[in-house]
Amino acid sequence: MENWFQEHPVYTIVGHTILIATTTWIISSFIIDENRVNLYKAQTENASAQINNEKAISEQYKAKISVLELELSKLRQENQRYLSWLSQEPKSIPALENKIKALEDQLKTVLAKVKSGLAVTPNQDSGVKLPYEFKSPFLKGESFVDPKTKATLGVSGIYADYTASGVIYLPGSGTVELDNVKPGSSWEFEKDGTKYKLTLNGVNWLNNRLEASVAEMKKANRPNQ
Repeated sequence: MENWFQEHPVYTIVGHTILIATTTWIISSFIIDENRVNLYKAQTENASAQINNEKAISEQYKAKISVLELELSKLRQENQRYLSWLSQEPKSIPALENKIKALEDQLKTVLAKVKSGLAVTPNQDSGVKLPYEFKSPFLKGESFVDPKTKATLGVSGIYADYTASGVIYLPGSGTVELDNVKPGSSWEFEKDGTKYKLTLNGVNWLNNRLEASVAEMKKANRPNQ
């Protein structure tokens, strides 16, 4: 046999080459298949994460729809009760008409005074400067900015328990992150020697609307010395 390999070196080289090529092909195929498995696994995990995210969003909308349906049912019941009262009290509708007419007459009187220059503002009438106050609604993802003090409240999240998270900027204090703040939460600050209070007035999880206000704080009366 050794004489055969010695007499036929070409066959020996070809056989060795085929063996190496076959081994290389098997190893390469294994590596490529493993890479494909990892790729498919990563794609599957990404798709699963996206599906879970969409499910969470869907559940949130379902919860809002459920609350809205409950509120709609309550409104229908209240409307039915009011209609029942009106049908049982014939004089109620004329009374409302008379009240509306009286309010319209008052509005016409005020408009006439304004046109004639007789109307005065509360500040002019009392001679007392009213405390500053600014109130405005805004949406999740937007910011409430007070035009006078530049105090800012930005909300990035609203939750089912009617709390919110975001950031707040107060003059002289910088920016602070907020987490699960409730309606009625307030923050005091000072601007140009005057104290103010920034208040989160309302958080509506159903329509992603909020309301905030900035009001000048009344100065404490000093006791007589």
